[in-house]
Amino acid sequence: MVLRPVKLVKISVISLLDYRDKIIDYFHDIGAIQIENVGPEILSYLSQGTVPSNYREISEQLVRFKGLEKYLSPRNSNKKFRFNGYEDLKNAISSVNIDSEINRIRDRLEKLKTNRKAIENDLESLKILKNLDIDAINLNSKSIFFIIGRTGVEYKDDLVKELSSIENILFKVAGDHYIEFIVTGPRVAETKAMETVNKFKPTIYQLSRLNDTTDNEIKLLNEELDKIDKEEKNLKEELEKISDEYYPIVCAIAEELEIYVKKLEINVKFGMGDRTFAITGWVPERQIEKIKKDLENLTGRMIIFSVLKTNEEPPTLLENPKPVKFFEFFINFYSLPNSLEFDPTIIFSIVFPIFFGFMLGDVGYGVVILLFSIWLLRRVTKPPKKSRLPRAISSFGRTMMSNWSWGRLARAMIWGSAIGIIFGIIFNEYFGLSLPYKPILDPIHDVSKLLLITAWIGVIYVTYGLVLGAINHYTMYKYYGENGKNHIKEMYGRIGWLFITWGFTLLGLWLLKWPPVNFFIGVYVSIPLLGIGVALLLFGEGIFSIMEMASIISHILSFTRIMGVLLASVILAYVLDNIFIKALHYGVPSHIIIAFLVLIIGHGTNILIAIFEPGIQGARLHYVEFFSKFFHGNGKPFTPFTSRRRFTEK
Repeated sequence: MVLRPVKLVKISVISLLDYRDKIIDYFHDIGAIQIENVGPEILSYLSQGTVPSNYREISEQLVRFKGLEKYLSPRNSNKKFRFNGYEDLKNAISSVNIDSEINRIRDRLEKLKTNRKAIENDLESLKILKNLDIDAINLNSKSIFFIIGRTGVEYKDDLVKELSSIENILFKVAGDHYIEFIVTGPRVAETKAMETVNKFKPTIYQLSRLNDTTDNEIKLLNEELDKIDKEEKNLKEELEKISDEYYPIVCAIAEELEIYVKKLEINVKFGMGDRTFAITGWVPERQIEKIKKDLENLTGRMIIFSVLKTNEEPPTLLENPKPVKFFEFFINFYSLPNSLEFDPTIIFSIVFPIFFGFMLGDVGYGVVILLFSIWLLRRVTKPPKKSRLPRAISSFGRTMMSNWSWGRLARAMIWGSAIGIIFGIIFNEYFGLSLPYKPILDPIHDVSKLLLITAWIGVIYVTYGLVLGAINHYTMYKYYGENGKNHIKEMYGRIGWLFITWGFTLLGLWLLKWPPVNFFIGVYVSIPLLGIGVALLLFGEGIFSIMEMASIISHILSFTRIMGVLLASVILAYVLDNIFIKALHYGVPSHIIIAFLVLIIGHGTNILIAIFEPGIQGARLHYVEFFSKFFHGNGKPFTPFTSRRRFTEK
């Protein structure tokens, strides 16, 4: 079971400049090194690296082709391009001569867009004039001003009142759902009129077409819009033809140029001499021998390969099995583990769905949530071309999380709802109804058993967390050596909490008269455990930690919320079913209809709660009660020197 991030070590590679490009290509292709800036010990005899002289030329071409890629219409293509060196890439670059055509189409489309906006603004003004029965030609005078606009209907009376108080102006106001208005008069009154209109939050429209009647102007503008539509269509068809021919090669060239730029930029992290260069970086420990052997073969053994001893914290590379890898999303949501501690992804992937399913505990609800989760996963991984969901719901969903995040959540709910179906069978719960068999555990009649089970889950999970915490601190002490002495004390502190946890547990069970815990265990075992735990806690974490001793009890008892959420859902479902059954018994049609609506709405609400509450509480029990015992987080992600190839191949 993978419970730790991949172990990374820091290496140093020194070789001749003649092999620099080959070594850079090798590291980029294997994608197994995070290259770092060389340290001061290397810079004491080498200079800081700089980008090669051809960097500017290549980066300018990259900007050019990225611009072309952005403007062309995407095309699906399985073809991958291969470039045999930079000369081959330059030949491909010289074959793409579409810049002038693209710029012409782009500039013309932008101009048409500006013209369309101006025409549409004029049309809105003319429509208002038409509704107010005013001809545009009557406003064609340099000696008068006019203001055309719309505002809310609630401002009608106040607008009329204030405009009436201004001398030498004329105005007209009309409309039921919103107010359309025109205000006109001599230029001297324009400022006062505009100040008055602006008090009522208007939308003001400009009008530049005043040479004819309103109807004729509208007709002419609509004809101009038709011409713009036709020209835009022709230009877009032209762009589509160019995209058909050039999109794949443009994307391939842009991708290859991006890789070249990345390889050139990485030089600034090297140490450079007249004939030698040096690279440092983090690699997985298990790949050291292979990398060393490959580099020796690549350079004819003209290389110095070293594993560096360092107190730097390595970056974090998580490597979990594919079926549970998506649970890394929930761990990273809290914090990325640091590279020296346990990775709780697999633990979370096993326990979180169990907690979710336990709290769900109903076959019917589990089936509904399972089907919903499958639908949600399909929708976010293969979105339809046209959504049937209301736009408000789609926008709200995208505001909350990305499609990628919704997909992770859906996968977790699939696991949780499947386990919820199993617990539903154990509890004999089917939308709050029971089938004719005896449940293994009855959520209503076996409350005391469920309470004890969830409390024991808390004891075991908290214990597990404290054990992981002690091991984490010991691991960090071994890594940092003399600089990590504080971790030994922290380790003893975690062991102290472990003794205190079991001391309180045994004492509490004895006081509650739980049969397996007799007087001897409840007194002569629990009290020494508490005494040893307090002593270790004082040594490891200091006197102030004693003030937090009660928190370990609250953390254990917090796990009883699993039973609480289950019980609340079961009781609500039971009440809803009983209301409907009693309405059927009395046989009053109106009562049956009302009870049926209550049943549907009630179960719908309960299912909605069953989606969110088990997920929130299950995550909380991990983030607060479990992770606090061992998890440090704040890891730095491992970012290998490599590139994803979509349009090209090596």
